[in-house]
Amino acid sequence: MNLLASQRCVEIHQEIGWTEKRIIETSFDMKLFDNKLIVKDDTFELTSIFDISYRKKPELNAMGFLYLHTNRGVRTYYIKDDAYPLVSAYQKLKSERPELR
Repeated sequence: MNLLASQRCVEIHQEIGWTEKRIIETSFDMKLFDNKLIVKDDTFELTSIFDISYRKKPELNAMGFLYLHTNRGVRTYYIKDDAYPLVSAYQKLKSERPELR
């Protein structure tokens, strides 16, 4: 198992107290290997992934979206960093292996 790329994703939770509302941000890494993609507790075989795409504004600290298109539907993740390294590593892997097309 060879790690090809990693992407930091963000989760946002709101907690409401007696006098305040708190926004809590946690993060996790999405990891692309040569045979699977691991997202927190989920594992996706590469043959079950149709595409990976993202949309993010270029401003510093702008929140963006990473879309994981799978045979189980589209999963959306929040991102703060550019996802180009992950997407390009996936596209390269997909172009080299016919079973992923």
